[in-house]
Parts: sequence; C-alpha cells; structure tokens
Amino acid sequence: MTDNQRIIKRLIIIFIYILIFSSVSAGLYLLFRTPPTCADGKRNQGEEGVDCGGPCAKCEKIPEIENIQVLEKALVPAGQGKYDALAKIKNPNALFGVVKLDYSFDFFGVDGKILEKKSGSTFILPAEIKYAIAFNISLPEKPKSFFFRIESFRWQKFLEFQEPDIAVFGKELNFSGSENGAVQLKARIQNRSNFDFKKIATKVVLRNLKGLPIATNQTDNNDIRANEEREVIFNWNTMLPKDIDLENIEIEPEADVFSNDNFMKKFGSSEQYQSYGVEDLQ
Repeated sequence: MTDNQRIIKRLIIIFIYILIFSSVSAGLYLLFRTPPTCADGKRNQGEEGVDCGGPCAKCEKIPEIENIQVLEKALVPAGQGKYDALAKIKNPNALFGVVKLDYSFDFFGVDGKILEKKSGSTFILPAEIKYAIAFNISLPEKPKSFFFRIESFRWQKFLEFQEPDIAVFGKELNFSGSENGAVQLKARIQNRSNFDFKKIATKVVLRNLKGLPIATNQTDNNDIRANEEREVIFNWNTMLPKDIDLENIEIEPEADVFSNDNFMKKFGSSEQYQSYGVEDLQ
C-alpha cells in the first residue's frame, strides 16, 4: 500500500468517526433538548422577534403605516373668556385605525407662557377624516397661539372592515332673533348600518363665507337601532357671526366600532385586530 493510499484510508476513517459522533450528538440533543418557549414574552433562543421567528412561528412583517395628518386647526370664541379648539385630522391608511388616540391643545399667552393645556382622546377609523375638539376652555386672556399635538396612539389592523353608515339630512339653521343672538341648528341622522349602536356622537362645525371655522358643537344620541332616524339639535347661546356659509355646514356623526360595548348587537372580537404601537414602527 502506498503512502497516498494510507493517507486516504486514514481520512476516510476520520470522516466516518466524525459522522458517527455528529449523529450521536444530534440525536442526544433532539432527545434531551428543552422545548422552545414561544409564549414567555422574551426574545431568546434564537428568535427573530419576541416569541416569533427561529424555533417559533414566523414573525409577522410590520406593515408600512403612514402618520396621521393634521389638516387644519382653529380656535373659535365660545362665550365670555371661553373658546373651542378644533383640529381636523386624517388617517391615510386604508386598513389601519387607532383605538385610542390621546391628544392635547396647548394655549400660549403674549409672553409665550402656557395659559392652559386641554387633553382629550378619540378614535379614528381607516381612511377617516374627522375633528378632535375641546369645548368651553376658560382662558384668562385671548391666546396668542396654540398647538395641537398627538400624545400617544396604537394602530390596529382591520381584517374585515365595514364603516358605519350614518346619513345626515334635513339641516335647518335658525336665528332666534333674541338680543343675545342665540342660534339653533336642527338636523336628522339615520343609522343605515346593519348594527344597533348604543351611542352616536354628532359634531358640527360652522364656517363663514371665507371658509373659516366660527363655531362648533356636539350632541349625543343613545340606543339607535338599525335604520332608525333621530333628530339632533345644536344650540349656541352666544351671538354668532351672520355670514355663516349655509352650504358648508359640516355635521359629523360617529360611532365607535372599536368598542364592542357600543354595539347592541355584538360585532367582531378582540382577536379581530393586530396592534402596532409607535415603537413598532421606528
């Protein structure tokens, strides 16, 4: 046997030993390994994310979500030393909404110091444009400026989405003719959805002929059945400008479809959505 043949024989024997050792080691690992913990809330054991990827189920890809847009903000008088603040916001995402969107209005005086901060929360549906409004804010002086900011929110994906169908018709604006110039707006809403709602909140924004907001209001209706009509009435007890654009009265009814408690007939479940927070989208 030549030297080359001896070397090849030794390499083959070494390879066989390595193969046997590897097979035994792999068998022992599979026999005694600890099962993967894919529900411990930790990113461990080679997971790509928390409890997903690697030995666990594949991680869901974080979708590209556009930020909520602020289209307009305005401050309107609401009586002696009082103001209403509004912000018109838009959700450009067709399949994602926000269950609880926390916001604030900050009001500043002529010296640049903050006069008041008013916080609130709302929800926003996929592809929805709506108003966030703070009513009857008492301020010691007319603010020089104010800011609207979104404090926190959490996206939720709709696997199936049916927007509430609430129609508005029969708008009628009346000036009482009294000395204080009180104004009343009446309209009718109809729940054309297939669901009975416990609450429908209806907001209104009045604009002047230049398109600027001059007054706002809100009223709530409870226990509205499918196809039921209700009258909504808005009253202003202070004088409003006379140049109200009657063709541009914005009446915005909304029903919170994120809350199962708002359905007299249940719709969906908590498993219907997948949540994405601000931190997930960084």
